[in-house]
Amino acid sequence: MGPPGATVPFRDSPLPAAPMAAAELTPVEMAIETIVTVFVSHAGREGRTETLTPTAFQELLRLQLPSVMKDVPSLEEQMRALDVSADQELTFDDFWRLLGKLVQALRGEKEERKK
Repeated sequence: MGPPGATVPFRDSPLPAAPMAAAELTPVEMAIETIVTVFVSHAGREGRTETLTPTAFQELLRLQLPSVMKDVPSLEEQMRALDVSADQELTFDDFWRLLGKLVQALRGEKEERKK
């Protein structure tokens, strides 16, 4: 790890280096921190500073979830369902709900393979 504030490449997006206490984080904590950092790195590129426009959202998914998203039908439909405020911008809560749906689908696939 570099000095505080340094960036670490993560696919196509530079991310801030993990905090100094990173050695104390569990794998799940590190995953959550990464999810938040990726969202923040894409938020505010267009529109409001703490939201994703549909274009920024699709770019984030293309860069960060390419394998998962190829199996998701009608992303636009899911985006409309998530954007409860109908403002064409997705909050972190909207993004988190989508991740939850993706995790549930992946878990279901793994359980089916066990049978």
